[in-house]
Amino acid sequence: MTVGLPRRRRLALVVEPQPGESFASWTDRMAVRNGCPVWMIAEALGLDVRASSDVRLLAYGVVVTSETCRAIGAATGVSAEVVRGMHLEVFDGSAVDLAGVRVEDKDSVRLAEGREWVQFFGSRACPKCLAASGGAWPVWWKLGWAAVCPEHRMLLVDLCPRCRVSVRRGPAGQPGRLSRSRMPAPLRCGALLSGAVCDQPIPQISTSAVSNELADQQQLVLEVAMRRQPALFAGQVVSAGQWFAALKATAMLVRLGVPEVLPLLDVTADGRGALAAEAAAGQRWNRAGPVGRFGMVPRTALVAAELLAVALEVAAAEGESELVARLMPLAAAARIRWKERRPDPLTQMDLPAFFTAALDAALGGQTRRS
Repeated sequence: MTVGLPRRRRLALVVEPQPGESFASWTDRMAVRNGCPVWMIAEALGLDVRASSDVRLLAYGVVVTSETCRAIGAATGVSAEVVRGMHLEVFDGSAVDLAGVRVEDKDSVRLAEGREWVQFFGSRACPKCLAASGGAWPVWWKLGWAAVCPEHRMLLVDLCPRCRVSVRRGPAGQPGRLSRSRMPAPLRCGALLSGAVCDQPIPQISTSAVSNELADQQQLVLEVAMRRQPALFAGQVVSAGQWFAALKATAMLVRLGVPEVLPLLDVTADGRGALAAEAAAGQRWNRAGPVGRFGMVPRTALVAAELLAVALEVAAAEGESELVARLMPLAAAARIRWKERRPDPLTQMDLPAFFTAALDAALGGQTRRS
């Protein structure tokens, strides 16, 4: 985001950001309060949207510069700390790595979106949370590990049941633009398909209940992502970034083992079906290159939930020998497909040394080949 013309006065109608709210959600609610398209709000906040309405050029809601924070503060009185907290950079170094993302570099945004477990331009959602908040979308719903609502203990929603487009993803599933004419509707789907706007009320979308254990696991992920709780893996304290890297590596191992690994997993029947369906649908590499579909962001909240449950079971190992034992059956199922991955998909991940050693033992030394 680049600062446009400096503002000489504050906006008359400012909506207070809700705790944990995403930047896109806040600007949408500001637009509704002011009765104008969100493009006009973005311009009023000092964002340079005059040259293009393509959000990819803005890293909209992903990272923010100090200059933009000052412009937003001048227009709204909202502090730079709160503004940064509404961007995905609040998870930088823990759940995501945004070190290479630059505001005006479109390619850096695309590369990070393909590599990281995050939705830059989409979001999962809890219908009950949206109904209670009046349309405030938390930023953590954008994370690839976002699977369930810890408060309502429900699976998050991925797709609109009416138009079958990922929620908040934009026209036909592509990144949405900052509209110059349409008013945002925070409680409705809003996807554009053949010129028509989907008006499905998101609070009316039904979803499934989850176990208390899974809801607690999701809360743990959030606590570590926000660095409010120490990151423990196999009894050892690691950095938040290494903790998430080890979870992701374990999830990759599970995906490499599909379908042989499915009978070994303590997951629901629906979860096994979702993992199998994802594997069947992911027969192409994504923008992350050799990591391919095994390292891509989980396609659905159900897949994310099952991968999370398995990865946290591995993380709960009491010591390195038990860690090897928990990785061993996953490695046995994944071994053949792991041999086909060159270069090794874990070579660019910041994994704890003890985890790499345990995985080497489980895979017979394959993880360090290039």
